[in-house]
Amino acid sequence: MSTKNNFDPIPALEDEIRRYETEHIASLRFSPELETRFQRETGRSRARMLLVQGLLSLLAYDFFIVGDYFMAPSHIEQAVIVRFGIITPIVLLVAMLVKSRTSVFLRESATSFLCVLGALSILYLHHDISSNVSVDAQTGLILVLLVANCMLRIDLPYAAVTSVIIALLDALSLSRDVQIPLSSKMVSGGMLVWVAMLTFTANYTMGRERRFSYLLQLRGRLQRGQLAEANAELLALSSTDRLTGLPNRRAYDTRLLELWQLTLERKHPISAVMVDVDHFKKLNDNHGHPYGDRVLQRVGSLLQQALRAEDDFVARYGGEEFVVLLPDADPESALKVAERIRTLVQVAGSPALQRDTVTPSQEVWATVSCGVTTAWPTASLDPHRLIADADAAMYRAKQEGRNRVCTAPIQQAAGKVTVFPAVAGRG
Repeated sequence: MSTKNNFDPIPALEDEIRRYETEHIASLRFSPELETRFQRETGRSRARMLLVQGLLSLLAYDFFIVGDYFMAPSHIEQAVIVRFGIITPIVLLVAMLVKSRTSVFLRESATSFLCVLGALSILYLHHDISSNVSVDAQTGLILVLLVANCMLRIDLPYAAVTSVIIALLDALSLSRDVQIPLSSKMVSGGMLVWVAMLTFTANYTMGRERRFSYLLQLRGRLQRGQLAEANAELLALSSTDRLTGLPNRRAYDTRLLELWQLTLERKHPISAVMVDVDHFKKLNDNHGHPYGDRVLQRVGSLLQQALRAEDDFVARYGGEEFVVLLPDADPESALKVAERIRTLVQVAGSPALQRDTVTPSQEVWATVSCGVTTAWPTASLDPHRLIADADAAMYRAKQEGRNRVCTAPIQQAAGKVTVFPAVAGRG
C-alpha cells in the first residue's frame, strides 16, 4: 500500500507495535515517517475534537460567573469583564485560527496557552479577596488541569509545560495571598501538585493508548489492503490463460453475461466470432508442442490487434479455440473483424521455424477458421446460444476448406437467439 511520500510503513509499523507491547513507558513519538503519517491522518479529527471540547470548556468557564457573584458580589463587574470581555473573545479567536491550520505545534501550543490563560484568570479573580475565595481558586485550577490533561488531552510535552506553569503560577499566587493561612497554603499547593502529577500521568496513558490504537488500526488497514491486492491478483490469475495471457473460459463466461446485459439495455446488437486454429494437431505433431504453444501465443496477440473498441473482448475458449465478443457490432462489422483476424493469422500467424528441423513435407502454416453470428438480445433469449451459433458456423468454415469465415444460419426455434441470414463463406 503506497503513501504520498512512497513510504511503506510495514517494517517500521511492526517495530513500533512491538515497542508499545513490550515497553511499559514508551516514547510517545514514532519513527519520522510514521510520525508524519500519524499526524497527517489524525490531525483533522484531533482539531475537530479540540474545537468541540474547547468550546464546551469555555461554556463551563463562563458559567462560573454565577459562583463569582455569590462568592464576591463586589467584584462581579471585574469578573464579567475578565470572563466575557477578555478570555471568551481570545478563546474564540484562537479556536478559529487553529481550525484553519494543520500545524501540530500551533494546535497544541495554542491549546496549552488557553489553558494557562484560563488558570491565570482564575487566580486573578480569586486573589486576596478572602480566605474562602482564595481556597476556591484551587478548585478552579484543578478543573483547568483536568480539562487540559484529561479532557483536551494536550500532547505530552505541551501537557508537561502547561502543568508546570500552572503549578508555578499557583505557588506564586499562594505566596502573595495574605488571606490564606500558611497551613492552608501548604495543603492547597500540595493538592494541586498531586493533581498535576496524576492528570499528567493520565494524559500519558491516554496518549499512549491513542497511539497504540492507531498502530493497530493502521496495521489492520494495510493488511486488508494487501489481502485485497492478493485476492485481486489471484482473481486475475484465475481468469487469465497462462499461455497466451488472454482471459480464459472462466473470464469469458462472466464477460458474456455482462456484455449481453449491456447491449440489452442499449437495445444494440452483439456479435460473436469463434476462431479455431486449422491443422493444429498436425502443427504439434510436425514441429512439437513448444512450437504449437508459440502459434497459440501469436494468434492470441493477433486477435487482440484485430479488435475495434474498448468493450471488445477476446478469450481463449479452450485448446486451439478462441472467442471474440463484439458489443454494438452489426453483421457487416462482425464480418470485417473476422476477416481481419483470418488475414492477420494467414500473414503473420506462424512463428519462425528452425531450418534444420523443417522439411518441405512437414511445413504446415497456421491459419484459422472463423464462425460469426449476431443477435439483438432480449430478456427471453439465451446468451449462450449466441456462442453455439458461432461455433456451428466455425465448423462449417472448416468443412468448406478451412482458412475462411462463415456466418450462422437463421435460428427458428422459439426462445433462441435471433441471428442474421447466412453470408457466403470467405476463402
